[in-house]
Amino acid sequence: MPSPAGWSEVPCVECGQRVPDIDFVERCPDCTARRKRRCVLIARRAALLAAALMAAWSWSRPPTSPTGQWYAVIAIPVVAVLVYHIANRVAWEFL
Repeated sequence: MPSPAGWSEVPCVECGQRVPDIDFVERCPDCTARRKRRCVLIARRAALLAAALMAAWSWSRPPTSPTGQWYAVIAIPVVAVLVYHIANRVAWEFL
């Protein structure tokens, strides 16, 4: 919801600082950047953990065919990227 014409500054939802050019129920640029840093950190850790688990699973159950080995090698970064994006979005929604 845009702010009325007479209101040049609206308070941030998180810190309460009055900032121009934001709408009600929005965060200021500083709070948004801080939130994004936290989300990226959480997503990075989740992706690293998922990649490590996928590598451990692939190592514990080695594929028998060369094609299966390539699938296992390709699956590790694919899982890491997917988990990174999913965890980043979930963290953004819940933080």
